[in-house]
Amino acid sequence: MNSNTRDIIDNQNAGVRSILDYLCQDKIATLQAENNDLRRAASQDRQSALLTTAMASQTQQIINAVNPAPIPSYQVPNPNVYYGCNSGCNC
Repeated sequence: MNSNTRDIIDNQNAGVRSILDYLCQDKIATLQAENNDLRRAASQDRQSALLTTAMASQTQQIINAVNPAPIPSYQVPNPNVYYGCNSGCNC
């Protein structure tokens, strides 16, 4: 009788253990897939940022070559600052 009871308990324990192992393996596989998806997304974001930066740089080079803007050699102060007496009397 004791032997039969022990066999039943062992059988139940083995069944529960196999179900828990299956659930753990399924959870691990799900987390690994999610991790891989996030890594791919992060890699894609970095690659997109790199391409956007490179394209913006090349676009600016083309704009500067086609329509160059003058670059002053030094800063010139505003000549209109000292016009009049600056007291609001329009003199």
